[in-house]
Amino acid sequence: MDYIDTWKSVMQSPSEFYRKMPKTGGYADPLIFAAINFVVFGLMTALFNRGMYGGIYSGREFGFFVVFGSLIMTPIFGIISIFIEGVILYVIYRLLGGSGTYEGTVRFISYATAVLLLSWIPFIGWLVGLYGIYLYIVGGMYVHDVGMGRSIIAVILPTILFILMVILMGALAFSQFFI
Repeated sequence: MDYIDTWKSVMQSPSEFYRKMPKTGGYADPLIFAAINFVVFGLMTALFNRGMYGGIYSGREFGFFVVFGSLIMTPIFGIISIFIEGVILYVIYRLLGGSGTYEGTVRFISYATAVLLLSWIPFIGWLVGLYGIYLYIVGGMYVHDVGMGRSIIAVILPTILFILMVILMGALAFSQFFI
């Protein structure tokens, strides 16, 4: 796997990349690609964004735990999240008539992490995040053989359901104070 060429292909021509991407062949190459992206993202966030947004990076020193969290924990939790997202999106695509596999889903999600190399940059990171959503939509279209409309629904539906769940839980918690 040539990391730089793969990154360029995903970012510059995702339709062509996902059309040619093997839907099978194991998890190793896509997950290595994703792990590299998570490591770089974690390191760049720790180095350049500490203190900018507050939180754990707002301390005066750049300590061991920040480095540990950035270089070790970010890729570990990132890879775990890919497998969890894979299950969720696989089920939704199948419910929408998709014909892809769980492996193919994990593969396209892994390659969509290419946006992480730019998403740590303050003020433009959220724009790159929107491009990441586009990568999910395009990847899902090719892996699951569905149209753009169904792919958009599959990618956006988990977020909508999460928001509705939070609203429902908030309403239930709020109602407990007045009953």
